[in-house]
Amino acid sequence: MRIVYVARHHSVHTRRWVSFFAARGHEVHVVTPGGADAHDVDEQGLVIARTYRVHDLGEPRFGKLGYLFKLRRARKIIRELDPDVVHAHYATSCGLLALAAGVRPLVTTAHGDDLLISPRNPLMRRLVQRVLRASALITVPSEQMREAARRLLGADHPVHIEVFQYGVEVARLARVAESVREADMMPRDQRPLRIVSTRAMLGLYRLDALIDALAVLAARDIEFHCDFLGDGPDRAALEARAREHRIDGYVTFHGHTPAPRMERLVAAADLYVSVSESDGVSLSLLEALVLGAIPVLSDIPANRSWVNDGQTGVLVAIDAAEIADGMLRAYLLDPDVAARDNRSVVAEHADRDTNLAACELLIDDIAGVSWNPDPITGSKGQNEADAA
Repeated sequence: MRIVYVARHHSVHTRRWVSFFAARGHEVHVVTPGGADAHDVDEQGLVIARTYRVHDLGEPRFGKLGYLFKLRRARKIIRELDPDVVHAHYATSCGLLALAAGVRPLVTTAHGDDLLISPRNPLMRRLVQRVLRASALITVPSEQMREAARRLLGADHPVHIEVFQYGVEVARLARVAESVREADMMPRDQRPLRIVSTRAMLGLYRLDALIDALAVLAARDIEFHCDFLGDGPDRAALEARAREHRIDGYVTFHGHTPAPRMERLVAAADLYVSVSESDGVSLSLLEALVLGAIPVLSDIPANRSWVNDGQTGVLVAIDAAEIADGMLRAYLLDPDVAARDNRSVVAEHADRDTNLAACELLIDDIAGVSWNPDPITGSKGQNEADAA
């Protein structure tokens, strides 16, 4: 089956998704608004060869309006590829590019703010509705988002909506966690509390509130260190906020962090903190659950189904004092019990290979194409990116 993904290739989650389908024997193409040169490395730091082809539209200028200038190029590429199915990730920007190509069937995977926040803008609402109504299949990561999709579709536009976690690599991440824990000889009570955040530095994720909470811990003479693994437009302001609180010696802003290093830092942490205002189901949360860091999460619908509050993690209000108290309560939980139970939940509901194989069956049914699931061995030019 020839599949064209319209998705941002800079995301490690996009690359892992498309790599899975390529390895299953499909001819996979990624049409991306920038990020064509992004790559993955193995644990030795060696670049992993691609098994799919990337077509770069170039990074959009002028913010969201920039996607309008990419429509013609996206349409031309997708039509020339003549795929069996087009699969858009995010119902907004990439959904617009896929919609404009006019190639069907269209599958749309929504991830969170594209259904929960963007439609608050009337223009974006109409765009998302058009993308959803043109889709033969919509996948969402939670029941909350399924209900949001249904409201946007309206009763007159029944579309198959599947609640689906594309998940994380449970077995591999569990091995990473075991390796890191075995190498860590320092007892918890003889070192500072280790905290980690992996969210992008955007207002939605309220890293400002986390920094304020860290200042509360410092004021209480709690020894800690927090690693911020991520980047974004708010980074400079967040670094300044840490300096204003005089906790810059307690935190490290790593910026963009390769996945293998990120996984090891999360596995070494005591606590994983995410206090976003809104979310789908965060893959970084699922990874942290498997890697063994105890989660401290904002008390929002997307997080409640993953944490047994007070047993395997802590849910908090987005308030500095509440977050600080939540981190201390989480530290007092039994880390071995929490890690075991959290890993079990993810293995049952969000194992990547299991869930993507189920998604494959759905897409196969939509496309109506028979295929031979033999791994791809590679073809000439497959590892090259097409320049815009």
